[in-house]
Amino acid sequence: MQVLVTGGTGHIGSYIIPDLIAAGHEVTGLARSEESASALSALGAKVRR
Repeated sequence: MQVLVTGGTGHIGSYIIPDLIAAGHEVTGLARSEESASALSALGAKVRR
């Protein structure tokens, strides 16, 4: 399943993204800044700006 996560670099989002990926989901995170985009990539999510 494809999942879009907003707030992926926050407290809850940073924990749920790896869990979703481990469960076999394709995760895309919404990022407004380059720093957030880098953090989402490090978690394994695709980045949408």
